[in-house]
Amino acid sequence: MAREGLSRGDLLLLIAVLSAFGIATSAYLAYQWYEAASSSWCDIDAFFSCSTVRESPYAAIGGVPTAFLGVGGFAILFALAGAGLRGRDPIGPWSVDRWLLLFALIGAGAGMGLTLIEIFVIQAICILCVIGFALDLGILAAAVALARDRPAFPPTP
Repeated sequence: MAREGLSRGDLLLLIAVLSAFGIATSAYLAYQWYEAASSSWCDIDAFFSCSTVRESPYAAIGGVPTAFLGVGGFAILFALAGAGLRGRDPIGPWSVDRWLLLFALIGAGAGMGLTLIEIFVIQAICILCVIGFALDLGILAAAVALARDRPAFPPTP
């Protein structure tokens, strides 16, 4: 029975596109942190408020916006997907697919942690952060699909 669904190239392209949107979203969040305006277009009410999240102590580490972690993480995923699309495999000891899975898991874990902090500690949700987390989950789903279709250890020659 033939495998139905997206090809490896399609999945890599999907990861690249989602990562590009993640870079843009995270970069805009970093820009908003530096702008430090009193309100943001994504402030809907007291709970759905990017400004409330941005003004919390969790918005920066050592004076650097945590959004830069998103920029860096999404950039790594974008570069890995691009390497896979260009046929570069393996990278070091692992295949591109395994590296993508590792970084997708890290990104989704970070997104989950930050979302839980928003909900239970800050008690406000940043819509742009939620979009970033949704992109993380989409990339993770594509990375899992890639990893499922590839043997854990390639055959030795």
